[in-house]
Amino acid sequence: QTLTATINKYNVTLIVKNGSGGSTKTIEYGKSGTFTNVKPTSNFTTTSPTILCNFGASGTISGSTVTISNVKGEQSCMITFKYPNTIYDKILADNPTRPTRPSFANPLSTDNTGTLYSSTESVNISGTATTATTVYYFAGNAQNNWVKFGGFYWRIIRTNHDGSVRLLYAGTSPDTTSGYIGTSAFNSSYNSPKYVGYMYGTDGSLSESRTNTNDSTIKTYIDNWYSTNLSSYTKYISTEAVYCNDRQLNSGQTWSASSSFNYITYTRLDYATDGAKANPTYDCADSHDAFSVSNTDAKLTYPIGLMTADEINIAGGLAYNNAPAYYYLNSAGGSVTGSTYWWSLSPMNWNNGNGGHSYVWIVRGSDFPGYLDHLLVDASNGVRPAISIKSDALWSKGNGTPENPYEIVYN
Repeated sequence: QTLTATINKYNVTLIVKNGSGGSTKTIEYGKSGTFTNVKPTSNFTTTSPTILCNFGASGTISGSTVTISNVKGEQSCMITFKYPNTIYDKILADNPTRPTRPSFANPLSTDNTGTLYSSTESVNISGTATTATTVYYFAGNAQNNWVKFGGFYWRIIRTNHDGSVRLLYAGTSPDTTSGYIGTSAFNSSYNSPKYVGYMYGTDGSLSESRTNTNDSTIKTYIDNWYSTNLSSYTKYISTEAVYCNDRQLNSGQTWSASSSFNYITYTRLDYATDGAKANPTYDCADSHDAFSVSNTDAKLTYPIGLMTADEINIAGGLAYNNAPAYYYLNSAGGSVTGSTYWWSLSPMNWNNGNGGHSYVWIVRGSDFPGYLDHLLVDASNGVRPAISIKSDALWSKGNGTPENPYEIVYN
């Protein structure tokens, strides 16, 4: 008598997420089966998809063929095709040249499209300093760092320690000459050193001025604008990114309302006083200056701030020098803010003469292109906010030109 073994066969269903080609096949126990013509939909990629099966089977893909192995029961498997690029990935892919600049002592305004420069950033958040993280930035007359987000145009400044992408407001059209949200004083009062603070405390000492219990005039202005214009986009904006209102003092200086002193940016950035050697940094050493939604010592209401004077220097600017770099330019090659000056986030100094004056770094308009200067905090200047798009925000379209700016996938 001949005995015939019973061969068990099972239905295996392949489900395709972000693609097509799913079906159900009958596969023998312990054997493998193939599903052909499995493809991602437009904008998704066959690179490193995930394949998950229940009941112990496993899957692989080669070309458009998916193989399911080790079948031991009725089951389903899902292959998930991935979106190819976050906005962070796309920017790096489009700019493969990434040198490290040896000096910041001269303005940089040459066209270096396709270049992302390398640097590092370390920030102190809630009393804990992060390790130095590699970040990338645009500089000079970069022409492919345009982003359209929330209905507005922006210029990419750099990446941040958390992988988010920092943007500078550039108006409602790329050729605008009013690329600012309005004008405001940095602070309506100027006769105390504390008024260089984006938020500030009381008089008496540097630490007391940094308690951050009061909003500056410009923070209130920016927060109101954010609430009206960007609050519905908050889930795409990093709450970890830091906007550094660096109030460290210059070496040998003492914080005192009764005598003049300089903040550390005076030495780092001032061409005239530092032997023509500017030494900007992305680091933010004191937690009370590291403004972020996530920082309890310098907590923002909304994830928005301003570009720092260090960032302006790194982007191609230089104190008391013309520097028509991207932060100054619109797509027509003119001033993005016309003749209007605009605020940075960085304190410059305190002068106790004539009742006392607090100064903050600013960028001039068309009279001195891209010129990094300083003004009293109660002056009325343009406001150009900075935000940071989250590291996992997905690239939708665009190549960074003003005609075809980068955009992200919403939802």
